[in-house]
Amino acid sequence: MASLTLRGGLTWDGLTGRPVESNVVIDGSVIAATGADSGGGDSLDVSGCTVLPGLIDAHAHLCFNARPNWREVFDGDTSGRMLLRMASNGRSMLEAGITTVRDLGAPTALSIEIREAFAGGLALGPKLLVAGAPITTTGGHCHFMGGEADGELEFRKAVRGHVKADVDWIKVMATGGNMTPRTNTFAPQYTLDELRAGIEETHRLRRKITAHAHGAAGIAVAVEAGVDMIEHCSFTVPGGIAFDPSVADRIAKQGIVVSPTVSVGYRNWPDDGLRKRRADVMRELLARGCQVIMSTDCGISGVPHNALAGGIEVLSELGNLKPVEALKLATSTSASILGLKDRGTIEVGKAADLLVVEGDPTLRLSDLARIRYVLKDGVVVFGAPRPGNSE
Repeated sequence: MASLTLRGGLTWDGLTGRPVESNVVIDGSVIAATGADSGGGDSLDVSGCTVLPGLIDAHAHLCFNARPNWREVFDGDTSGRMLLRMASNGRSMLEAGITTVRDLGAPTALSIEIREAFAGGLALGPKLLVAGAPITTTGGHCHFMGGEADGELEFRKAVRGHVKADVDWIKVMATGGNMTPRTNTFAPQYTLDELRAGIEETHRLRRKITAHAHGAAGIAVAVEAGVDMIEHCSFTVPGGIAFDPSVADRIAKQGIVVSPTVSVGYRNWPDDGLRKRRADVMRELLARGCQVIMSTDCGISGVPHNALAGGIEVLSELGNLKPVEALKLATSTSASILGLKDRGTIEVGKAADLLVVEGDPTLRLSDLARIRYVLKDGVVVFGAPRPGNSE
């Protein structure tokens, strides 16, 4: 017998262009049926709402506080306090309808610990994929997380250590970053041979590797080395942005995924032409057939953990995408790219990770903020009534 039926609303399955009138029947932690079937057990009246798959953010930092003093807070945290911060930020994301998160930068042991705490119900948060401390050069971008490794051998050892710790992804800092003083955002941090060694080791151990890369030169080296994904991919050069069509074509041809880290913070950029150039890069990547995944880089200054909905709106604007196309990037497309076959769509047998919002976000992305309920594995984790009640 079904444990819960969402009744009377529209359902968007994560794949089609428009939602349809349909109930969603949940049996335990999975979707048991959709359509006219009313199921049994408890029910929730979701009239006037749209039920859609839980959202996915493919680039987050649960250990950061999303404020200008992030580094001061990070350095001052004990392990216990940082773990509590990560738990609080994870809960905030789940309550915003973000049911799956890929954390791409935090001390490795804490990443594993919070992932298992969320999975085991010790704390309330999304389903996590974690990379632990990004692998970086001595003094390189985010070196303070503990992932420094120089040369081919140290890179290989770092990958082995991360896999031993049971991370889900490997992340490498292929260029410097704006958040780490005395690094170079434009130049490669690793040589081509060093990157190739790390990639070879990652693939041997049946993991995938994503590369933080802002600078155009660093992106080119990461593409030549054969990474699986590129974070940011902003093609920056001293003084601005210089998009390289030949590199973009290689990204598409090699099947490298672009994780553009588009967020509400973009709206605070000065309107000095940079926003237009960033939008042009996004549209060029899409036009050339590059695979794109939804990501925000939440946790950095100005990008709250619960602001994925706004980031989807920005992505739609940057890429000139229809609302439903942007929604797919945050649901079914992201799930497929990340290899998460059990979620991302509303289909029989899939995990009942669901978001219920008032209105229709396939027409108005702003409706994503009008949250009525959030469900994780069939349990209402946000919104009244709580589990065990019915309407």
